[in-house]
Amino acid sequence: MLSLDLSPRPTAGQEARQLLDERLREQLSEDLLADLMVVVTELVNNSVQHGPDAPIQLRVAITDDGGVHGEVEDQGNDADIAIRDSSRGLGGGGLGLLIVDSLTDRWAVSEGSTVVRFELSVAA
Repeated sequence: MLSLDLSPRPTAGQEARQLLDERLREQLSEDLLADLMVVVTELVNNSVQHGPDAPIQLRVAITDDGGVHGEVEDQGNDADIAIRDSSRGLGGGGLGLLIVDSLTDRWAVSEGSTVVRFELSVAA
């Protein structure tokens, strides 16, 4: 399992992407790694923007079948994480969870927390 602690600053998503690329490039297909980097970037950026300004933990594990299970935790205690209504337009941002939803097989928020878990399969 890959476990990273990230500082809650605007560059955290970029740092996470770079570390994933360096450490998992040889273990994942190019497409799966690209999807993983987008999902992680969106979740980490959400943690930076909405979290409590505390360290962000990223954990990623490669499954036996070559897929990925992961989670992002920002130490928050408010589980008010929801997909924004995209009918309101793209101007104000806030569509990151729609991206996460479209790229993952499953994602969920652990009850009573801001731990977001996700799964990507080889076929994703």
